[in-house]
Amino acid sequence: MPRIPESETIQLRIIAGDLRSRKIQFTCDRRTRPMKDRTREAVMNLLGGTFPGFHAFDLFGGSGVLGFEAISRGATHATIWEILRPRAADILRFAKELGICEQVTVHAMDVMRWTRDGGIEGDEFQRMREAPWILFVCPPYALWETDGASIRDTIAAWLEVAPSGSLFAVELELETDEAWLPNSVSWDVRPYAPAKVAVAEKPSSYPSSQVLPV
Repeated sequence: MPRIPESETIQLRIIAGDLRSRKIQFTCDRRTRPMKDRTREAVMNLLGGTFPGFHAFDLFGGSGVLGFEAISRGATHATIWEILRPRAADILRFAKELGICEQVTVHAMDVMRWTRDGGIEGDEFQRMREAPWILFVCPPYALWETDGASIRDTIAAWLEVAPSGSLFAVELELETDEAWLPNSVSWDVRPYAPAKVAVAEKPSSYPSSQVLPV
């Protein structure tokens, strides 16, 4: 049998907004393929389509295209975490090619550990709470099997501190148990084979256990 390549180069397209139709070439591990263009379009529409004034956060950056798409649709800035340094460098390179490098911040680190260590409670993030957030959580599918509880706790921590009206989009494999999603908000789950996506909005009545200053 022919050997299946461990990686492949795919073309990703910005779907809508100021950067509409701009493309990037991304080399990825076949097991962690980025969200398909048509799925990304559907998810963005579920979230409202445009995000003027929002700050976008992508916790498992990969190509960075979710943050780029959010900026194209009106977000003022995208902060992206990518644990692999070569990929983090790729995200910065793509942002420069798209002409939005001043609107993109990339952290080459484990976002789950950073969140667990209290990074999200720092002064920088408290200052960002004046405008709503849009948060993308699209980890490699295998991570749900090995660290599902950590992903759930990470989402819960971000829900705790996000401003009211913030939007959340979480990608899971079709077979992944939805019980991993925090139950403090109502999730709208849609199938987009081979994945499913859960979206939610943080309400003003969110049952916060800790009141943080705005």
